[in-house]
Amino acid sequence: MTNKLYPSAITLLLLLLGIQDLWGQAGLQDCLGAIPVCQDTYTEVNSPVGDGNIPNEIIPGETCTAGELNSIWYVFTANQDGLLGFLITPNNLDDDYDWALFDLTNGDCDDLVAENLVSCNAAGGTGCHGQTGCSASGIGNWTPGGCAGSGPINALVPMTAGNTYVLMVSNWTGSDDGYTLDFSESTGLGVFDETPPLVEDVNFLPQSCGDNMMEVTFNEFLQCNSINDAAFQLAGPGGPYTIDAFSAGCNSGSGQDKTFRLTIDPPIQSMGDYTLTIMAQSGTDLLDLCDNQVEDFSFPFTVDVPLDVEIDIGRDTSLVCAGDELILDASGAGNSFLWEDGSTNPTLTVTNAGVYSVTVTDDCGIGEDEVEVFVQQVPPTVDLGVDENLCPGDTRFLDADNGIAFYTWQDGSSETSFTVTNTGDYAVTVENGCGTVEDEVNFTYVPPLNLNLATEYVLCLGDTLMLDIERPFADYQWGDGTVSPQREITADGSFAVTVTTICETYEARFDAIFLVDPTLELGDDLVLCPNDSLILEPGIPGADYIWQDGSTADRFVVTTPDTYQVTISTACNDLIDSVRIDYLLPVTTDLGRDTFLCEEQPFLLDATTAVLANYVWEDGSLDPRRLVFGPGEYIVSVKSDCETVVDTLSIVPCEICQVYMPNAFSPNNDGVNDELFPQSPCDLADYEMVVYDRWGSQVYQSTIPGDGWNGRINGDLASQGTYVWFINYTVTENGIPRKAQDRGDVVLLR
Repeated sequence: MTNKLYPSAITLLLLLLGIQDLWGQAGLQDCLGAIPVCQDTYTEVNSPVGDGNIPNEIIPGETCTAGELNSIWYVFTANQDGLLGFLITPNNLDDDYDWALFDLTNGDCDDLVAENLVSCNAAGGTGCHGQTGCSASGIGNWTPGGCAGSGPINALVPMTAGNTYVLMVSNWTGSDDGYTLDFSESTGLGVFDETPPLVEDVNFLPQSCGDNMMEVTFNEFLQCNSINDAAFQLAGPGGPYTIDAFSAGCNSGSGQDKTFRLTIDPPIQSMGDYTLTIMAQSGTDLLDLCDNQVEDFSFPFTVDVPLDVEIDIGRDTSLVCAGDELILDASGAGNSFLWEDGSTNPTLTVTNAGVYSVTVTDDCGIGEDEVEVFVQQVPPTVDLGVDENLCPGDTRFLDADNGIAFYTWQDGSSETSFTVTNTGDYAVTVENGCGTVEDEVNFTYVPPLNLNLATEYVLCLGDTLMLDIERPFADYQWGDGTVSPQREITADGSFAVTVTTICETYEARFDAIFLVDPTLELGDDLVLCPNDSLILEPGIPGADYIWQDGSTADRFVVTTPDTYQVTISTACNDLIDSVRIDYLLPVTTDLGRDTFLCEEQPFLLDATTAVLANYVWEDGSLDPRRLVFGPGEYIVSVKSDCETVVDTLSIVPCEICQVYMPNAFSPNNDGVNDELFPQSPCDLADYEMVVYDRWGSQVYQSTIPGDGWNGRINGDLASQGTYVWFINYTVTENGIPRKAQDRGDVVLLR
């Protein structure tokens, strides 16, 4: 097994440094610096010299050994009940090693006495040098010096789960050859710690403001050099807080401890709920003796005593007049009192103006309060001002402040001031110990003009337009110089008026129109062309319109055939008129698609349309229909009252596809008539060609147009003579497919 950092390497380093202290004052030659057992085997290449930095840890006579000579210490905790076995094998078997095993569960390194000694062996001399320890083959648990008694091997040592043990290995010979320490014989003991440490208890919880100490105990020892203050965090009101972790064992030189005192900075300042969190910040924080890291831990608690003393000696106040008394009372807020004048009573009698303060102290903190006292020596005065007209939205601040006094406004309120927002009378009475005074004032809000004169007034001939624009606090100026708010108008004209208050100015211009009885005429009935529109606009101003569809605009746009009617109501009468609007149908001439015409076949051209129209063909004929007998381009012009439509039709000759087969061919490879195949100006589809001899035997067959018979049968020259051929094919004529089958004779010439 590979050793951890400490045994061989640390031993060698200690020797090189003269056994300097790596863990504070205590080193691995001291109980407080014992190596935690975390593996089966420890190999010490060289044995250290001396008895460590802490002398007299083993008192002579308390164990079977001659104290600790050239020692190394080991510490471990049993995780289970079981039997401990170990063997110490010197690298030089002539060396004499002794050992002592102590139970530290109820003691510590300062108390290594016979009561906590578990097993010990100091056998030596002839036959007892070499291997020593505890084994199943051993006898007893106490072997003093010499080779008498049970010998160098003790019996297995019973271990109790949870107990902590320390083993001192002593090199009595004093050589530097070292040894091997093997724990592999231990059965079910679990001395090698692999479980994370846990918080076992939290004590000395803060109970009141000012407390600054807590204590945390773990279920096993932690390495002192793994304690990081940042791993202890306190959250709660009054923070942030920092924590200093302190261990008596660590401070006394030990490399490990279970219990740590936590100092809180600043001390607890407020009552409320707090949480102590223990959480490693890195891989080197909060490690037990075998480098297992403490599990995260959270502990809530409550502090319910406040820090500050609450005190209230009253609001600022006044004496009626000089010489009156006022008692300031701070009793009940604490157990000691200090006023600004040095007095220490819970009450203070005040007879003069000034600022008076008190400091109250109790076991939890300090509280302070002060009050200002005024002296009223003259009767109050008040002047609310003169009556005033105000504009909407304006306010007035009425200030009757005379210091400490009683104030009564017209609405019963008692503040030192009043804000005006409405029309009314405002009054205040101010009273103090030396007199009473009253004042009042009126504020009137000018109402908005709210004038909305029209830009045009339409009246019937003989009527009179009466205008009354009178408003409170307003002045009037007409365009003709008159200043009256009333005006009578009996004739057409343009008018202007300006109305002014202290808050606003209103200007208006309007026309007066006296109507002569109008006439309504929508016009004669009409016929419109397709897509045309017509605007019906009677043109009577100042009237209300209702059209046949319920719309009320002063005009109507016609886009469809219908009878249109409007009722017009003026200030003087009602008028009704209607008109019929029809639409011509569009020209719909269509000669059809271009086509073909076979010889001697007639074709009817029809340009007829549903609307009355004139027809003119390219040959000058005027009938809507025309019969033609041959190909050509035919054009017709159809003209109605609204539009002219021109249509053209092209007729091409009828297409005929002729397939030709020769009646003789000479397959002699001279490049002329060497093959038999059909010839056609058209593509042949669904093609098949078969040739038979005169006895009815098939000599050739093909489905590929253009492939011909070369006059051979199975590669041999066919005999000269007459042969019969058949062809099947499909051709497309005038866009129409036609299937055909032809047969005939052909003469093969050699």
